[in-house]
Amino acid sequence: MKKMLFAGLLFGSVLVFISCGSGKGDKLTERIQYDVTIKTPEVDLAWWVQNLEGPNREKFVQAVIQSARTGKVKVYDVISNKQLSPEEVLATGTRTDLLTLQRPYEPYENYDSIVTRELQLSDITRVRFLEEWYLNEDNGLITKKVIAICPLVESYTETGEMRGYRPLFWLSYVKKFPLEIK
Repeated sequence: MKKMLFAGLLFGSVLVFISCGSGKGDKLTERIQYDVTIKTPEVDLAWWVQNLEGPNREKFVQAVIQSARTGKVKVYDVISNKQLSPEEVLATGTRTDLLTLQRPYEPYENYDSIVTRELQLSDITRVRFLEEWYLNEDNGLITKKVIAICPLVESYTETGEMRGYRPLFWLSYVKKFPLEIK
């Protein structure tokens, strides 16, 4: 019985391997870029919709940030595409704000206060992917190759309204980045 089960599994595995075709398939696009929400602000959605479960999200974000900060992966500025050093990566998530406050006692004069806030892993609620997509026409299988990842943090106006998402930096998983447009 065990031999028949093993032979059946082996035959099934070979059949699946053959039916999948060879290689990645034809390239659909050299690059496609899109954002993925990993921590949804919508409380009414099921936990898995636009979300990674808490421990998995923390592990993912920590791995991305750690590889950027330690220099294990090449990191690039999102505007200039200049390669960043680990020190520059650390500074990317740090924000310094100048606040003008009013004293709570007479003469109620205004004073300036500088507040520095370092990046918290929980601040990263979205990730931008840059990928290559391939299509295997034999079986319709779509394969993706991640070229780069960009962590995103929420950005707010001075009045506290959400303005959108601010990209921190690109982590490149290819030797030649940024890619040249052909």
